[in-house]
Amino acid sequence: MTEASSANLEMAIILPLGVVAHQLMKIEADLRHLNTKALDLAKDRENQHRAGLIEARLENINGALDSIRDLVSKIEDHLHSRLSDTVYSPANRKPNPDRDD
Repeated sequence: MTEASSANLEMAIILPLGVVAHQLMKIEADLRHLNTKALDLAKDRENQHRAGLIEARLENINGALDSIRDLVSKIEDHLHSRLSDTVYSPANRKPNPDRDD
């Protein structure tokens, strides 16, 4: 891999993935904080009428998480298939003198 393509890979994929990972960690911290508030609010009967609003937002979050899981899986699949193509391609196999072809 050339130095230019290595730099392009870092700018195009590696750094943005780091930013996304950092953002997701912040979101996780926010959700932990909201979870503690939700426990307190669940004890209060006066807040039960707002449960529908909360449920709708939680459904949206779950939908986004499902989509994120799918996208992460696709990225992993692309990387693994590309790596296996590179590692196992016939062009990269060394000839084996002991093998009868």
